[in-house]
Amino acid sequence: MDNKKIKIVISGIGAVGGYYGGMLAAFYKNSEDVEIIFISRGANLDKIRKEGLMIEMSDKKIVAVPMLVTDKPESAGVADYLICCTKSYDLDDNLKELEPVIGQQTIILPLLNGVNISEHIRTLLPGNDVWEGCVYIGARLREPGVVSLFSNKEMLFFGGKEDHDRQKQFVKILTDAGINAVNPEDITVRIWKKFFMISIAATITAYYDDNIGNVLKNHSDDFDSLGRELLNVARAKGIDLPADIIDKSVKAQSMMPVGATTSMHTDFKKGGRNELETLTGYVVHSAADMGISAPLYTAMYQALKKKL
Repeated sequence: MDNKKIKIVISGIGAVGGYYGGMLAAFYKNSEDVEIIFISRGANLDKIRKEGLMIEMSDKKIVAVPMLVTDKPESAGVADYLICCTKSYDLDDNLKELEPVIGQQTIILPLLNGVNISEHIRTLLPGNDVWEGCVYIGARLREPGVVSLFSNKEMLFFGGKEDHDRQKQFVKILTDAGINAVNPEDITVRIWKKFFMISIAATITAYYDDNIGNVLKNHSDDFDSLGRELLNVARAKGIDLPADIIDKSVKAQSMMPVGATTSMHTDFKKGGRNELETLTGYVVHSAADMGISAPLYTAMYQALKKKL
């Protein structure tokens, strides 16, 4: 590590930000090299300030206390690394609020659903190095200040086109804290593989207003059709996805717990903001721009838009 203390700011302390931020905060609590800061708000902020952030695992519990938890980014100072874990529909407003944290050398790592997140951030912050990232994790914010991990497998992938020395530094920071982090050369393909799974599942569960198990049982043809349309879009963009990715996606979804659904479906049921544009609209608009047929994605997207 450099002599200068490395400052990592995590914005969005929900399931993803809470788990990874909590793991970092717990490990680097008394570190002379790394300091961890949470940007949070509301009841979550109050609970973490008073009692720390608890991570519940199958075999243990960890209580993490960051160096600072605040809803005032200006009090955090400029970050070396900014990990964004908000929902995609909050991203623009969140980055605006985080301006005091972002300096010329700040590297931004979004861990959001979607394949165009980093590209979008670069249009907002053209002077910053924005990495790409995605996670596979089974976790939820059970209550304010408490993250429950319900899967023993978690994985964080990240990468960028520049500054490989800092990428090596960052993967060491993560893995030393017990995080399963990988810095692959094919980060874009990794993100598309995850998007392939969550885009189809989110679209079809929200459209049919049903859980994953029932959708696979009653609408498997539609699942396959969405998969073929998305695969055509990916290939047109030059993304080399495996030929059996539809079958793998079906298998992965079939292993979900009974009654499990997607966060977008849950958001639609609640009537709140959702990731329709990120997970469904992106596919529809991309297909249209490239002259590719995506009739089922388009029909479901238009039907879901009418529910908003």
